[in-house]
Amino acid sequence: MAQGDGPRNLLWGPKGATAFIPKWMSLDQNITPGNVLITDTDIDINVFPLTLVHNINIGGKFAQVMLNAVPGNASGIITDTQGVPIPNASASGFADGFIGLKYGLINTPSLNAIEFSQHQQKFSMYFYSRVWYSGTYDEKKPLNLGTNRFTFDFGPVMNLQFSKNSKRPTTLESYLGVHLYTANNSPSIGTFADKSQQLPSLVWENHFSHNFSNKLWGAATLRYQYGGALELDGINQDNKMNILGGGLTLGYQVMPLLAIHTSYGGIITGDNGAQSNMFRVVAMFTYVNLKKLKKQSN
Repeated sequence: MAQGDGPRNLLWGPKGATAFIPKWMSLDQNITPGNVLITDTDIDINVFPLTLVHNINIGGKFAQVMLNAVPGNASGIITDTQGVPIPNASASGFADGFIGLKYGLINTPSLNAIEFSQHQQKFSMYFYSRVWYSGTYDEKKPLNLGTNRFTFDFGPVMNLQFSKNSKRPTTLESYLGVHLYTANNSPSIGTFADKSQQLPSLVWENHFSHNFSNKLWGAATLRYQYGGALELDGINQDNKMNILGGGLTLGYQVMPLLAIHTSYGGIITGDNGAQSNMFRVVAMFTYVNLKKLKKQSN
């Protein structure tokens, strides 16, 4: 969740399209898998987000339903609330996953794949909403992949097009999201608390991408995150995040049904000693029944 969706994942698309998106993400940071900043902590995280999406028509507008699960593992040194380091902490299983819905608001008509390929792209907007459910959690462990709570993530996504050449698109994807968290009534060992509550956070994610050829594209990312401090038994832990991150991506359309891209990113500047480095590889397998569409158009 802390790394965002990545470029070309915030664009809208044709109805009837189904995509499976496996990822590998390797992170070295002092932010837990649950997106909580802990100073003097060093955590290595390897996760493999698996996302299934399907585009549908709701009221003549683009819509998309999403289902996500995140197997993985984490290990490192984590510091408890007394400032004592806990070495060799580890966790495995599933990080938090989500179910979600996108719904078109402006210039996002529900089009089949043939109609979509002929559609002149321009400024568009849709509403993005997700509910994150807890992954694997054990209150007796100092480090967990899951969070033992729910997270609600929602806000508008805007797509701006800067090229009229559909084969050489230049696009800005921008998402302004709010994150709200429910309480964890069984905080993990090391917090010495009966209840933990993360305060709301604001995220502004931006991806500027350009196609260098029909198949090769690149992107630059800027992502700002503010808030998300942790309260333990009502006491603020002064670990609010105020960070600006960035990254670069290179992608390639291997064939019509398969695209891949790889990204490197990290924190450019931030408060409270926040540190993070991320390497990500993404594949996108897409299926559209073009034969059926061609028969219907004849």
